[in-house]
Amino acid sequence: LCIFDKYFERNWLRRDLNVVGFGLIGWLSPSSIPAINGKSLTGLFFESIGNELAHFPTPPALTSQFWLWLVTWHLGLFICLTFGQIGFKGRTEDYFER
Repeated sequence: LCIFDKYFERNWLRRDLNVVGFGLIGWLSPSSIPAINGKSLTGLFFESIGNELAHFPTPPALTSQFWLWLVTWHLGLFICLTFGQIGFKGRTEDYFER
C-alpha cells in the first residue's frame, strides 16, 4: 500500500473510450467543413502531410504550412477531448447537479 493512496484517488484519469470516440467524431465533423479558401482544416492538414512525405528523408522546413495545420488541428482535437472528458464525466458523476 502506497502512502499516497489515502491522499490521491488511484484512478484519477477516469479514462473512458466513449469520450475518445465522441471527441474524435466531434472534432472531425467541424474540422472537415470547407471553410478555408474552399478547403477544410483536415484536408489541408492531410494534404500538407502528403507534400512533406514527397521528400521524406528531409524534414519539413520551419516555414512550412505543415506546422500551422499540425498545431491547429491537434490543438482543436485536444480541446475537444478535454471538454468532452469534463462534460461526460461530469454528467456521469453528478458534478453538475443543482
